[in-house]
Amino acid sequence: MARKNAAKSKAKAKRSKRLQWSNAEAREALERYEGIVRMMARRLRPVASLGQALDEEDLRAEGRVAVLEALSTYQGFGIAEQTWVRTRIRQRMIDAIRRMDLRTRDEMRLAVRHSAGETVGTADEERGRVVAARRLVSIDAPTGDFEPMVNRLPDSNQRLADDITHSLGRYARLKDAITNLPERQRQAIEMGLFRGMALREIGDKMGISESRVCQLQKRAVQHLRKALAELEQEAAA
Repeated sequence: MARKNAAKSKAKAKRSKRLQWSNAEAREALERYEGIVRMMARRLRPVASLGQALDEEDLRAEGRVAVLEALSTYQGFGIAEQTWVRTRIRQRMIDAIRRMDLRTRDEMRLAVRHSAGETVGTADEERGRVVAARRLVSIDAPTGDFEPMVNRLPDSNQRLADDITHSLGRYARLKDAITNLPERQRQAIEMGLFRGMALREIGDKMGISESRVCQLQKRAVQHLRKALAELEQEAAA
């Protein structure tokens, strides 16, 4: 029993050590299994290409991660290390393909058969065509002889999502800054900016002169500029 516990402790220590890869160790392990990674990526490329969400380089990246994971968890048990690593590489690539595909396993198998011409003249031909057409498509990937869709989608009349997000962020920061203004300045700027009231109307509402309203608004604008500059510096940091 003591010998068995010692063996388990030794295996656990070895496994824990492997979880912490140095650059040199990781590079050596990846170079040792790069051939298998590339071979498996080529073999699974036809399946991945049906969804057009993963290319061969994506599969290789998944495979390299699988190599390090497999070596970190390998414990023997009568299984050769290369067999264990090879199995984990294939499984991780297949899992990645399934995550990026909208179809079920049966539909994926049908799509593979359809692409190979095995459904021609059968009851599955039409269903295979429909299933093959339903897929995720990366807008960064070229389609046939055309450039990537992302280059063909821009609309000069539509603002970019990044611009909209940036504007909404600035608007939210502006509202926060206005809320933190001194009470009289906040009232003068809100009635002028948000309600479109003239200086005379604001003055009548607040019981002050037009010149005083103008003075309050100028001070409010100075405070807002300073506050927005500080907020944007914080956001950038």
